[in-house]
Amino acid sequence: MNKEVIEHFRQVIESNSRFVLTCHTNPDGDALGSTLGLRQVLLNMGKEAQVITPDLAPTFYSWINGYKTIKAYEREQEACDVIIDNADVIIMMDFNSLDRVKSMAEKIKSVNKTKILIDHHIDPSIDVDVFFSNPEEPATCSYVYQILKEAGYEKYISLDAATNFYAGIMTDTGGLSYNSSNPMIYYIVAQLLEMGIDKMKVHEKIFNNKHMRQLKLLGFTLGCRMRRIAKKPLTIMALSAADLDRFNYNTGDSEGFVNYPLQARDVVANVLILERPDCIKLSIRSKGEFPVNEFAARYFGGGGHLNAAGGTYHGALEDAVKIYENNIVRFYEEWLALQNK
Repeated sequence: MNKEVIEHFRQVIESNSRFVLTCHTNPDGDALGSTLGLRQVLLNMGKEAQVITPDLAPTFYSWINGYKTIKAYEREQEACDVIIDNADVIIMMDFNSLDRVKSMAEKIKSVNKTKILIDHHIDPSIDVDVFFSNPEEPATCSYVYQILKEAGYEKYISLDAATNFYAGIMTDTGGLSYNSSNPMIYYIVAQLLEMGIDKMKVHEKIFNNKHMRQLKLLGFTLGCRMRRIAKKPLTIMALSAADLDRFNYNTGDSEGFVNYPLQARDVVANVLILERPDCIKLSIRSKGEFPVNEFAARYFGGGGHLNAAGGTYHGALEDAVKIYENNIVRFYEEWLALQNK
């Protein structure tokens, strides 16, 4: 890790007292774990720190330490603007473009504040003062943990903060089932366990904490909406607004659904497409070396990681499905040809 950047980070932390932390829209466990975990560290240092999410954080993650303190910009814009205006530093975590923070983007660009980016996605495009970007990191939570250790702030990582970091690592790696080949992630997990985190409690909250309606939606998705594409090892699951309404869908209810088809021995990649009020959302997962992040960036203005990516489409659900199907087959065949050379 670059020592000059670490020292700059230290100087910013030491010389300021009021911090705003933010993450991408529809925040996942890594986004919430990293922002709320770092918030707790800053509070332990005697700083003021507020997490502001672009939109409402899914209630699925309401058990994460500090969840109730979050302010949603789309719900409390005036109050959030005041907090941002009064802050010394804005820390942006787990996103690589201001497009990922919706209406907060203009506010962040307009204020003259010291800005820090901590992210693990490819091709970051945000102008900041302190820049941490490493696409090789499995999760932003593992990254910020290492940054804090390098900066000499390990003593401020309380049990609540450590638990949040662990939760983010587990959600962004599917319980260490993907994006987790680097041995360092296991050292980090071991260190968090040594701090006393309740591993079983976190796993129960992440993986065994679904409502009955979610299980019914999962059954419907797998039984009625999953299908193979062009006889290839590719599957698709598309849920319309009507489908979601039928099961009283709440944000976060489909968490993890996209991974299920990958349990089939002959499936290399799967997509979950959701018709939401503001856009069509795509979550794509793969196995092996099939780079769904490249596909998401090329065709749906998204990105992510080798085996876990996402994107959006503004238009009809049917059109998004057609675009996905037509291009994923071509993309897969081109990738396969390169592997066979």
